[in-house]
Parts: sequence; structure tokens; C-alpha cells
Amino acid sequence: MAADFDFEALGLLDGLDGTAREERAELIKWLLDQGFSIDHICRSAAAPLMLPASKVLGDDGHYVSAREVSETNGIELELLQRLHRAIGLEIDDPDAAVLLRADGEAAACAKFFLDLGFDPDDTVAMMRVVIENLGHVAEIMREAALKTLLRPGSSEVELAQASEQLAMDDLIRLELRRSFETDAVTAAERAAGTLPGARTVTVCFADLAGFTRLGEAIRPEDLERVASRFAEIAHDVARSPVRFIKSIGDAVMLISFDAVPLLHAVLDLIDAAAENGLPPLRVGVASGLAVSRAGDWFGSPVNVASRVTAEARPGTVMVADSTREAAGNAAGFEWSPAGARRLKGVSYEVKLFRVRRVCL
Repeated sequence: MAADFDFEALGLLDGLDGTAREERAELIKWLLDQGFSIDHICRSAAAPLMLPASKVLGDDGHYVSAREVSETNGIELELLQRLHRAIGLEIDDPDAAVLLRADGEAAACAKFFLDLGFDPDDTVAMMRVVIENLGHVAEIMREAALKTLLRPGSSEVELAQASEQLAMDDLIRLELRRSFETDAVTAAERAAGTLPGARTVTVCFADLAGFTRLGEAIRPEDLERVASRFAEIAHDVARSPVRFIKSIGDAVMLISFDAVPLLHAVLDLIDAAAENGLPPLRVGVASGLAVSRAGDWFGSPVNVASRVTAEARPGTVMVADSTREAAGNAAGFEWSPAGARRLKGVSYEVKLFRVRRVCL
């Protein structure tokens, strides 16, 4: 069957040379022998290496539309779309069959609570909190799985075969599959048989300006609604490859391996907060090497982004020079220097820039 396809023409060998290219070709042949279709392999969000694991975790290659899920489970389409966004699934066209069947079923599990009479807004908030915490569980499970699966010198086929042994609740499967897809194992890590190490990542913190003063002026219940709405909007803008990591009181943390999508996301976040009547946001962004463990991130860009946030004026995005460099000449941004600052806990002076969107 493999002889029927030109892997290179399909783009399945792009960016690979030498041994890595040979191993990828062998992996694709093995996947075809295991019954994966060439379309499924091409459509894989991650490298084909983790397709067997993804299949165990719910990726059977069958896609449905949001409208199908809505009709099958008896959930109003608009509410289902809110539930999808709450668990990190952004589907623009409700009639497009782009939603993995397992993911549709994961969102539909909220039907149980709706049938009990739960308020839809409360159900959406509950699903958002559940998926946020399951994200940390999934990261820990992923680390444990990779510790078990990785062996020094493992080939792609050997790791793919081992990953078939992974064996969970639909929501946990969704988050674990997303974790595998986002943080793929590199050839060097396979050769060493170790967990993924430090990666170049762009980190963002955003908080609500004047939140403490607001807490003195409104009821605690209303203050919680403001923070909850902010977290919901942050989930909405965190489209792949941007990931929502956590909320901390009146602040949220997002990351991306690519600086440009994250910058677009935080600019969208500022606009969405204003449109929803929330206090103006302060946003800080930095890039550099960081490591992910137990669903959280550790390293210099995390610390710098947190400190840069405190330097931002309400309603603005402040960016460290590391992110300015990572963004390069990407279209759609206007940059203005904001001077060099000594940031608390940072041993070096950081050059800062303000960034805003330019309409093309």
C-alpha cells in the first residue's frame, strides 16, 4: 500500500534529512500497515509518531460537525459552541466536519448537568475549570507515559508501537491528546531516552488593571463573575498553537511555541475584554527557554513576562526584546520602544516595546 503514495509530494517528509527522513518514511509505512489512512496521517496535528497514542486517546480519524453533535445530544448549538470554547475547541463553521467525534462527545458530557437543571452559564464555567485542571493532570500523565515509553536510541516506529499501550474519561483523553500534539518528542530526545527538555517558548501574563480597587467597590459575587468572564474570554482567544495554561485570581497565563500567534491572541484578548465591559488589561510578554512540568512552565521567560506585565499601562501590551526579536518582521504589528528597565528579580536590563495591531 505504501508504494501507492509519494510521501515527499504529500509533505510528510518536509524538513527531515538523513536518518530522520528514513525513520519517518518507515513510520508512515508502518502506520499504513496498521490501518491508518493516508488522509489521517496527513491530517495529524502532531507528527505521525504519536498517531497510535492519539488513536488510543480518541483520535479515530472520524470527524463530525458541531451541528451533528448538537442534534445527537440535544444541546442547543449556541450553548454547545460555548462549551466547546470552554474546553479549548474553537469551531468557526458549525456545519464543517472538523471536530473529532471523541471531542464532540467530551463536550456533550455537560448534558448530564444541564438535564439536572444546572444553569447554562454555571455549566460553561464548570467545564472551563474542569478542563483547566485536567490540563495539569494530562501533563503529569504525559510525563509519566514518556518516562515509560522512551528508551535510548528508540526509532520512531518503536516509540509509536510502544505508545499503543497507553490506556480514560473523554475529557482526560482530550487534554492528554492535546498535550502530546503540542509538545512533540524530538529526535534528540528519542536518542537520549529522556523527557522533553527546555524549549523556546513565548509566555504571556495578562491581568485586570485596578482589580483590587474594584474589589472594594462591588460585591464579592460580582467580582468573581468579572474574573470568571475574563478567564472565559482568555480561553476563547487561545486557539492552537496558543495554549491557555492557568488563571491566577485576576490574571491568566498563555504560552505558544510561536511568538506571532500569541501576540495576535493577546491583542484579541484586550479587544474582547473591552467589548465585554471588563476593566482594561495589562499584558506582558517574553520569550526564551523554559521547561514544562506538571502542566506549568518554568524558566526565565515566565519570570520576565510576569515582571513586564507590571510595567504595562492599562489597555496595552508590553513586550520584552526577546519577543520583539522572535516576532521579526511579521506583518500586522506596530512597535514602539518603551526604554530599558531593571525588573525585580531579573539580573539584567530588559529592553521593552509596546505593540499594537495594524490594520492591513
